Amino acid sequence: MIGSAFWRTARRVFAIAFACFMLMPLTVILVVSFTNEGYVRFPPASFGLRWYKAALENSYFTGGFVFSLEVATFVAIVSGVLGIAAALVLARYRFRGREAIVSLLMMPIALPHIVLAIALLQVVATISVPSSPYGLVAGHLLITLPYVLRLTMASLAGIDRQIETASASLGASPWQTLRLVILPMIAPGAVAGILFAFLISFDEVTISLFTALPDRTTLPAEIFGFASHGSDPIVTAVSGVMILFAAILVIVVERFFGVLRLIANEDRPIE
Repeated sequence: MIGSAFWRTARRVFAIAFACFMLMPLTVILVVSFTNEGYVRFPPASFGLRWYKAALENSYFTGGFVFSLEVATFVAIVSGVLGIAAALVLARYRFRGREAIVSLLMMPIALPHIVLAIALLQVVATISVPSSPYGLVAGHLLITLPYVLRLTMASLAGIDRQIETASASLGASPWQTLRLVILPMIAPGAVAGILFAFLISFDEVTISLFTALPDRTTLPAEIFGFASHGSDPIVTAVSGVMILFAAILVIVVERFFGVLRLIANEDRPIE
């Protein structure tokens, strides 16, 4: 009894220490972003919203923010449609090569984004695509689609197939069963995957740098450009906005959709 209590306490202490270690850089950026000084310093000597106001007045950052929202919204919608459709097929049908297709679709999670970015750059250059957001969107789709597929399949794993049989026995067509039974039941996982796709696309910097347009750049790429030329506090203010935006979205997803519970269900076999 004493030993088990000790190990429970040790695990909690380790979890808290690890969380603090992971959150420390973000905390430092947030604190520094409220400085009133003209240089980056931790802790700041005085606090204020000077650099947040400067960021709102900077057309590069505001334009990048709007462009990132546009790209992330489009990518999230397309990832949602493709990911849900792929999850339904892969979870409900058995055919040769199914496992290979699942592994292929999940592969971008394991590959470094720099590798994907270089490959996309070579493909775009080879086929001579004119200046357009196609390469940027394609790159973002590669890294967001696996999350929609993963969470949707986790939701499908928790559905009892007898419910679909009951729906059919009551006279529902396959389309009605899909629309009125299956989709509402997998909605938590699917919506959570779409929101994660939006967040990942919005925060992506490596692929955005390699596939950037001459006249329009995403916000993470703008931040990278400013940070590479110095330690202007305006970068910390913009980074603070992105940190808060991402944190709020993750909290909302977990609060309403329980992503941790969905991930825990992934090990259940899909019948």
